Formats: sequence, structure tokens, C-alpha cells
Amino acid sequence: MGDRSGSGEVNDNRYFVDGHLKNPIPDSQVHLEGSAPLQSTAATRLYKRRWLIVCLFSSYSLCNAFQWIQYGIINNIFMRFYSVDSFTIDWMSMIYMLTYIPLIFPVTWLLDTKGLRVIALVATALNCAGTWIKVASARPDLFAVTFLGQVTCSAAQVFILGMPSRIASVWFGSEEVSTACSIGVFGNQVC
Repeated sequence: MGDRSGSGEVNDNRYFVDGHLKNPIPDSQVHLEGSAPLQSTAATRLYKRRWLIVCLFSSYSLCNAFQWIQYGIINNIFMRFYSVDSFTIDWMSMIYMLTYIPLIFPVTWLLDTKGLRVIALVATALNCAGTWIKVASARPDLFAVTFLGQVTCSAAQVFILGMPSRIASVWFGSEEVSTACSIGVFGNQVC
């Protein structure tokens, strides 16, 4: 190999000049044992409809956010209508935070394995079903059904919140990722 100096270091003067490699190897030829050769990053194909996609996502994220906060805005009216206390109505929004905890890891796994399309369809279906359950429960004696609809919408939120960064990274170029991600998140933050 090379000469050993007294300190136990290897001195390979035939490969280095002034501390720099004589003939550096291009990254495309570097191959570590047990790994594949390094590849250059593939360019993302940009479609014109990508802005429509992110705005469409932002709109259904907005719809889910409306479902989350709708009971807290007019708390006193729902307390009288359903004959429940304020704390019970507060749980209608807190259930969103509670469902997030156990569902985030399975939903993230599904996003990684099944992709954006499946996650977006499941999120939209859950949000739609939860909304219709709540519409069907617009009677004073059906508060439990209303709460079931709210739980269904809160499950949809877990699917929705993981998507903006994935949409931005899949549909947009490197110069547009942060803008696309912020537009995707914007719909949920409007409420």
C-alpha cells in the first residue's frame, strides 16, 4: 500500500499531491462495496396541470378544516340544540387531535406504499362520509351520530395533513417545491 510513518498513519504519496487526490474519480464511477453505483438525480417531469392539482388539494383541505372548527365557532347554539355542555362541544374539535396520534403512523405507511392517489381518494371519501353523517344527524336526539360524523372527518384529516409535502415533491420542480407546499398547507390554515 504505502509507507508507514512512525505515527501509524499510511503515507500514500503516489495518490496525493499537496494533500489532494491526484486523479479524482467522478461521482458516476464511485461504487461502495455492497451498494449500487451513484446515479445522477432524474429530472421531475412538470405538467401544466400541477397548479390545478395543488389548488384542488388545498380546497379539500379547506373543506376538512371547516368540518373541524364548525362546532366551536357557535358553541352556545349547539349546546342548546343538543342539550349538552360546553366541554362536550369542545370535544368535537379536540377529537381531531386525538385521532391524529394513533393514525399518523399507519397513514404515513400507506402514503409511502400506496401513493398519493389512494390516500387522496380515501381522505376525500372519509370527509364526504363524515359530512353526510353529520347532515343526517341534524336532530337534537342524535348527538352521538353527530360525534361519529366528526370522528370520521377527523380520520380524513390525518390523511390530508401528510400530503402537501408529497404533492410538492412529486408534481413540482426543485424551484417550486416550497411554493407548492405552502399552497397545499394554506387551505387548512384559512379556517
